[in-house]
Amino acid sequence: MIKNNYPFGSTIVRNFNKGDLVWWTEWRVENKILTRNKRIGVFLKQKIKLIGNRELAYADVLCSISGDSICILAVRLKKEETI
Repeated sequence: MIKNNYPFGSTIVRNFNKGDLVWWTEWRVENKILTRNKRIGVFLKQKIKLIGNRELAYADVLCSISGDSICILAVRLKKEETI
């Protein structure tokens, strides 16, 4: 087994800077139909959490819909391409 000395997802978050526009998908069941919704937000900062004896990289993101700061697993985020 390969032993990593860095948190899972940290290589992804390393590419984000404060203020970057990011997106992720949310899956929901509405009226017995599975839908995928694209969500957009602003990257604020990286967090490391210990879960199941493994460090995981999370990101604090300012959600564009609610205006709240939410914590999202880093591997779910993608950088939004802007002009």
